[in-house]
Order: sequence, then structure tokens, then C-alpha cells
Amino acid sequence: MGIGDKRIRDFAEETAAPTPTPGGGSVAAVCGAVSAALARMVAGLAIGKDDYRDSQDELCRIQEEGKSLQDRLLALADEDSAAYDAVAAALKLPKATPEDKKRRSEALQLALKKAADVPLSTMERCNDVIELSKRALEKGSKSAFTDAGSAALIAHAALEVAALNVKVNLLSIKDEAFCTKTRASMDLMLKRGSGIVEQVSRMVDSRF
Repeated sequence: MGIGDKRIRDFAEETAAPTPTPGGGSVAAVCGAVSAALARMVAGLAIGKDDYRDSQDELCRIQEEGKSLQDRLLALADEDSAAYDAVAAALKLPKATPEDKKRRSEALQLALKKAADVPLSTMERCNDVIELSKRALEKGSKSAFTDAGSAALIAHAALEVAALNVKVNLLSIKDEAFCTKTRASMDLMLKRGSGIVEQVSRMVDSRF
């Protein structure tokens, strides 16, 4: 059973358990998924309403794209846990001989790269959710404008949490070219997310 199939209470208790997974990366992905669902709600409240008849196509697109993002982020929550488990398994490989050490090191480096790539993907999808929230704010139910703002803020928090998980894995990766490329991608995504969420916050504040 994947994280997306669990009740929220069960996922919270599983997270609270004294085991490494699910951890921050999985929690970030779940928060991103819930943010996408919230943006979908803001759009859904306006679908079929006369006051929003000129925005129906865009509202339907927000619903469809939000569902895709929601599903992908829930899958990433599982992938994040699996990536950590792979790192833990590599750390347990034998290191009695030089050959053992070489195999263990190679397996560990491969697992660490995957463990960095997964939260990087979570960051990308969270940025998509922030953008989706902005579109929901612009075209969706005016009475739910704070929900659209909430979706953007939660997705932004998830973006930054996912970044922490990228950074911690890069600490142990020896491939400098990989680290440089990953840091550059991460920095761009953080900048992009911060820029959009600032726009959303200003738009929300202007309605009070």
C-alpha cells in the first residue's frame, strides 16, 4: 500500500514512528499533493457557475492539471522513502575486502544520487502547484481566495523542505559535476517558487 492509499491519521502515525521513513521528503511531497487538491477545490467551486462562464475552460484545465500533480506528488512521497531505504541498504553492504568496499561505495553513491533526484523532482512539482494556485486565485472562486493563497504557501513550504533533502544528500556525493548541476537546478527552483508565492501573497492581501 502506497502513501496515497493511507488515511491521514495513519500516515501521521507512521511518520511519528521511530523509523527513518517516511521522513521530511515524503512529508513535503504529501503537503504538495494536498496543496494541489486545494487549488483544484478553488477552481471546482467556480465550474458551472454563471459568474465564471468566460473562465470555464481554464478552470477545467486547473482541475485536470491539479489532479495530475496531486497523483505525481503522492507517488514521489513513496519514491522518497524508497530512495532512503536504498541508501540504508547500501550502507549495510559488506566492506571486509577492497572489492567489497568498492562495490559498497559505488552502490552508495548511486543510491545517494537517486535520493537527491527524488526531492529535486518534488521541488519541480511543488513549483507547478504554486503556479497552479496563482491561476486558481485569478480564475477560481472569489470567495475561496484565501484557499488559493493557502495552497501556494503550503506548496512553497514543501518546496523548501524538499530542498533540504536535496542538500543533505549532496553532502555525501563525490561526483562534483552532479552536485554542481543539482545545486544550480535547486537554486533556480527556489528562486522561481519564491517569486511566484510573493505575487500570490500580494494578490491575496489586496483583497482584504
